[in-house]
Amino acid sequence: MSISKTKIGDDNTVVSFENISNVTAKGEPIFSKGLYHWIMFVIDFYSRVRSTLKMDIESFVILQVVVSHNLYELNKTGSKTYSEVEYEISNIRENKKHRKLTYASIAEVLQLPRETVRRKVLQLCKINILQFNQLEGIKLGTSYKTIYKEFVTQTTADISILIKKWKNSGALNKLLEMERINE
Repeated sequence: MSISKTKIGDDNTVVSFENISNVTAKGEPIFSKGLYHWIMFVIDFYSRVRSTLKMDIESFVILQVVVSHNLYELNKTGSKTYSEVEYEISNIRENKKHRKLTYASIAEVLQLPRETVRRKVLQLCKINILQFNQLEGIKLGTSYKTIYKEFVTQTTADISILIKKWKNSGALNKLLEMERINE
């Protein structure tokens, strides 16, 4: 990427990307502070996946594909509140109208070997986080309720803290103003 790329500002003036990226808040570069807060969030998140959920990162991402699939199906009837999602997650295995999710579809989304996905899904089934059968495919299991109630709640609070740090440092406004860098 060339540092000389430009962006048209709100008032149709041409602004140097270098000027935007070097603006400081309280004397510190916005980008490095924002990036630091992001990296610390990711490290903490990864640590919580390992320690709280006792799960390797590939298994966690596979679980996120299953959750994403369920949320996609859930959102077809409109956006939901936190409580409505919690209720639906608790009862999602009873809802038979969802499209079937397979090992192959998860493997394709994550670019992982199908056998790796199969093995990790079966491990998650043993602890009731996921369920699998040939007829209905891969679904959330009864133990996912606990993950949603505890892990998702903590993650939501952590994201709020991250965004507040970005807001206070000025990084959030710069992120919202950014165009795609590789254009």
